[in-house]
Amino acid sequence: MFQYHFSTDLVEQLLKFTGNHYQQEKKEVLLHQDQPLQKLVLVRSGTVSFSYDVGNGRRLLLGQLDCNNTLIGEIEALNNQPCIYTVTCFSDVSYDLIELKHWRQVLLENPQLSLYTAQTIAAKFQENQKVNLDKLLLPLSYNIAKDCLMRAQNTNPTLLRAYPTVSAEAERFATTERAYRRVVTELVDKGLIVRSKDGLQTIDEAALSEFVDSFI
Repeated sequence: MFQYHFSTDLVEQLLKFTGNHYQQEKKEVLLHQDQPLQKLVLVRSGTVSFSYDVGNGRRLLLGQLDCNNTLIGEIEALNNQPCIYTVTCFSDVSYDLIELKHWRQVLLENPQLSLYTAQTIAAKFQENQKVNLDKLLLPLSYNIAKDCLMRAQNTNPTLLRAYPTVSAEAERFATTERAYRRVVTELVDKGLIVRSKDGLQTIDEAALSEFVDSFI
């Protein structure tokens, strides 16, 4: 999965350039989609959510990220483009702001950190592309089943977490609540997953894997 948590060396060097320390409350926005990035955000602690709004009432949610010295906005900082996503606090968040010139200075002076950063961004892009292409080309039942399987098999702490509500989960799969509920019911009836207070849980990992593989 994504290497959201950058190297300790890079974070330590960037901390030398931070000024005031900031706190943001739950539901407040850290970055706005399509707005210029003024400063790089280093989230020290807290949970954030990524979303993309196409302007017609539909929105794609990417998931929740539990942050621990997590850099946000690094792609925009390199290409001088507006923010791709809106980043919203899903809990109270503690963060620092870093001038873009300092970020670039650190990368220019440390080739190994530049390479690590490039690898990190490439991993993000590749993962995003695969997820989005699967959503475009494969049925909703595949994507929900694959998501459940991935979470059952993966213990990576940087994995984007699911949302606690059906409406948000439907937006994460770029579908309607009705379609989402229908597919989840089908997977439950097949004995592959179960609903729980912590979201969808895998019952039979082998059977779920076989179901996912049947689509490709």
